[in-house]
Amino acid sequence: MNHQLYAARRESRMKQKDVAKKLHIHPQSYHLKESGKREFTISEGKKLAIIFNTSLDNLFGR
Repeated sequence: MNHQLYAARRESRMKQKDVAKKLHIHPQSYHLKESGKREFTISEGKKLAIIFNTSLDNLFGR
């Protein structure tokens, strides 16, 4: 599980389905990606950084 992403989403008081809608992906796909079973694409990562107003490094801990 990506704890930084989970924390950012919870701080923003968003549900997984809300973020999935902003990324234009199915909520189940977002769930699998946030839980670490699948990988986010680079473009999805960039969109997430914009949504949560943070850097990719901070969001994904790299």
